[in-house]
Amino acid sequence: MRRDVLKVIFSLLIFAGNSSVNAQSSLDEVSPNQNHITVLYHQGIVIPHHANMIYFIDDYSRGVEVNYGFLRIDNKGWQQYYNYPEAGVGLFYNSFGNPDIYGQGIALYPYLHFPIVRTPRFSLKNKVAVGIGYTNKPFDYKENPRNQIFGARWNVYVGFGLYAGYRVFDHWSINGSASLNHMSNGALRKPNNGINTLTFSVGARYHFMDDLMPKLSKLEAPRINSRDIQVFVNYGRSQANDYNFNIYSSGSLSINHLWYRSVKSAWSAGLDMIYFGAAPYAYPYNTEYISHIHRMFYGVFGGHHWLMGKTTLFAQVGVYLYSYINPPQPVYPRLGIRHQITDRLLFNFSVKASFFRSEFIEVGLGYRIPYKESTL
Repeated sequence: MRRDVLKVIFSLLIFAGNSSVNAQSSLDEVSPNQNHITVLYHQGIVIPHHANMIYFIDDYSRGVEVNYGFLRIDNKGWQQYYNYPEAGVGLFYNSFGNPDIYGQGIALYPYLHFPIVRTPRFSLKNKVAVGIGYTNKPFDYKENPRNQIFGARWNVYVGFGLYAGYRVFDHWSINGSASLNHMSNGALRKPNNGINTLTFSVGARYHFMDDLMPKLSKLEAPRINSRDIQVFVNYGRSQANDYNFNIYSSGSLSINHLWYRSVKSAWSAGLDMIYFGAAPYAYPYNTEYISHIHRMFYGVFGGHHWLMGKTTLFAQVGVYLYSYINPPQPVYPRLGIRHQITDRLLFNFSVKASFFRSEFIEVGLGYRIPYKESTL
């Protein structure tokens, strides 16, 4: 992904993980089902972060978003420590400023809306969404060479935004948003500059029950002082550059040490051994053949983890210590999601980048070794 998008992702994840609201009443009066459907019309601009996009964008970005959401009030789950966010699944269709070159895209994603302000009738929330996207006009060196944005039809969708709603009738609300939407394929296929749209929306929400939004008490996450070691083995594939159509394997061995500060957050530090198979062809200044053993990179990293039950969102920033090939930048970020399959076994999905430029998407398994479990 491009530099600006990953910066936005990193900062908004921090904001989402720490959002909070104040309220007064107990959970006894809360309806267990707060389900709804929202339909929004979007219009905005395509952000021309790549030079040739300036000449080709000749229209606004327009689209439609449909969300099915639910608010689950569980005073024993992780939701209480994030002030009971709305969870749901969404479908988003939008155009990219030039139908002949960039076409249109559609995304399917799960999302979370973290509350900033919540009253019985009014709500203001920030949105975090990650899913899959499809575009109908990818790069083709014969048919569509001017599209330097998408190298593949299938992509990763990432969305952030501020969403507001006001309950006007028993079953109906008016809603609006300001959203930043990104789509790219993590360098699986080149080109992979990705596309960013900034859109504003207006629409309506239908509530299946006529209960107003309950007032909920702020609950601080209990402090803990647990520690564990997590070891991950990951695998990924990527294309080196626009006109080298070979796909190269990559992977990493990552040793993570986690310090848990509460039941909702942890800090990490660790060591990386990274094999980047496309490295000799992805870095344009390299002209010599590089053997496979010399495509290894070694680094150290630190990061933050947002814990949501068995699922964790994380962001890490590392520094290369040694490599035979000099990377373009000494800093590399990693952003992803991990899920606890069993007490010890973990699943990992993440994007490995080189200074905010995606190099490959990695999928892997990890093993957790707890060695200190305590509360403060």
